Amino acid sequence: MKQDAKRLCNCCGQELTRCGNRYEDYVHIGKQWGYLSGQDGYTEEMDICAACFARWTSTFAIAPEKYLTTELL
Repeated sequence: MKQDAKRLCNCCGQELTRCGNRYEDYVHIGKQWGYLSGQDGYTEEMDICAACFARWTSTFAIAPEKYLTTELL
């Protein structure tokens, strides 16, 4: 995504809140598809806000592993 562009959640469409040069925390997913994927040669990128990420992962059959981090970036 371009540095000067607004960032939108690909799930809900809401604009991610910006404070100075930083955005509220979100998940960025980028995938370059390879052979035997049915999408050979394509690259996809998306930004997911924290609320949509929580809703999405709550539907997983196996929950993502979660660890406590004491030093935040």
